[in-house]
Amino acid sequence: MLIRLFQKQDSEQIAHIFYDTIHEINIRDYSPEQVSAWAPDDLHIDDWAISCAKKFTYVAEESGRILGFGQLESDGHIDCFFCHKDYQRCGVGTRLYRAIEAKAIELKINRLFVEVSITALAFFKSRGFGIVKEQQVDVRGQKLTNFVMEKFLDKYLDRTTPFVVATFYHFANLSDYDALRSPITEFGRHHDIKGVILLAPEGINATVVGDRAGIDALLNYLRSDPRLQNLEHKETYCDVIPYQKLRVRLKKELVKFGIDNIDPSNEVGVYVEPKDWNQLISDPDVLVIDTRNVYEVEFGTFAGAINPNLDFFHEFPKYVEENLQSPNSDQHKSKKIAMFCTGGIRCEKASAYMLAQGFEEVYHLKGGILKYLEEVPQEESLWQGECFVFDDRITL
Repeated sequence: MLIRLFQKQDSEQIAHIFYDTIHEINIRDYSPEQVSAWAPDDLHIDDWAISCAKKFTYVAEESGRILGFGQLESDGHIDCFFCHKDYQRCGVGTRLYRAIEAKAIELKINRLFVEVSITALAFFKSRGFGIVKEQQVDVRGQKLTNFVMEKFLDKYLDRTTPFVVATFYHFANLSDYDALRSPITEFGRHHDIKGVILLAPEGINATVVGDRAGIDALLNYLRSDPRLQNLEHKETYCDVIPYQKLRVRLKKELVKFGIDNIDPSNEVGVYVEPKDWNQLISDPDVLVIDTRNVYEVEFGTFAGAINPNLDFFHEFPKYVEENLQSPNSDQHKSKKIAMFCTGGIRCEKASAYMLAQGFEEVYHLKGGILKYLEEVPQEESLWQGECFVFDDRITL
């Protein structure tokens, strides 16, 4: 998906997105009469071309198709902001908003404000906007409810250093995981940490963001627990915080797998350092498997890797059974298998499972794709595309 500035030839697609989204998505919150007044049948494509050219209009494009658009004015006003009716909840709005906020910071705009429909209220709330007022607006004789919302960007404009994003996981016996939730939450909030931390009987998994001092303090605090003293983390950097608050959640499993008695803290495959990964996967006798979900793979993967087409990670055992353990696939048990995922946690659990199934040589990328992208020079990288991440950044 490409986020770029508006071009005149985008006008017709943008007009149709505006019309179709209101008539098929916003109709959930507004009456047919209100929707028809808001988006009448006459699309006025020439007017859209003029309007979009006067503002910072960003479009999301994939394979020549416009998936959404958003407009920023020089006073900080976000005007139209619509995602294609067939691409709702696919990250389109998130990426458009990030482009708009980045431009606002570049222009030293302190305050963003927007009139938000009932339908879009939750989206803008989740991006840190607060409600100024609810109002009724007259549109071609119909009264429509919307909300004036605003967000202040002071904390970004005053910064001279980027935020630190730390990603980490560690398998360990945390039988008291529920008791850890409150102190970790309190400590993280005290140090202005945002993000998601998962706690389960089998360990911890997290992506958090904050200042350098805050991230270091949290990591030191967690490693003070003897069970987490060997916790390793990966870092990236960003100018805009990709989370709005800290959530510490309790889970039965760090990543849902659905197979009992798989303990990565006891036995896993062979860790492969990022610097050695290229040599391993370049061997034609090695079966390279991407253990991520299909929509993640679509953003990017390693050249030649197998895509198991998983909708969910807990489908991986079924994939192994049907493709690597079938009567015609016994040779795979003696074949070298190399697996990878975003941060390392899924392929670590998958490697423990495959060893339990009798596979003899199982390898996995230590630190996952994130560590590989961090350590391997771009000119040597075998990675193709972008890496999907589970926060507002969407991809790296």
